[in-house]
Amino acid sequence: MTGISGDGRTPFPAEGDGHLTSRQLDALRSTYPAWEIHFRVDEPGTTRWTAVLRRPVTAKLWSDGVRERIGSPDAVTLASVLSRQSSLLHNGRADTQPPT
Repeated sequence: MTGISGDGRTPFPAEGDGHLTSRQLDALRSTYPAWEIHFRVDEPGTTRWTAVLRRPVTAKLWSDGVRERIGSPDAVTLASVLSRQSSLLHNGRADTQPPT
């Protein structure tokens, strides 16, 4: 059985995996609200997790390693990459703040 993800467009794998996938997608979206996160099945047995930053990436952020779009074959790897990207975003903003 195929289900529909939280965005209403993305099919989930088999029913047993769908519940876990739905929970992972919800967790990633609530943990990383600055990113638009999607899950899709490319072909049977091949999945793709993607995240697109909801704001433009400046030249400074890009040089610091921030990427506008990232992808991963699974939720755990995407979470790791998003954690790193969030850290880079935070550090990039800290560098542009005037001293207090």
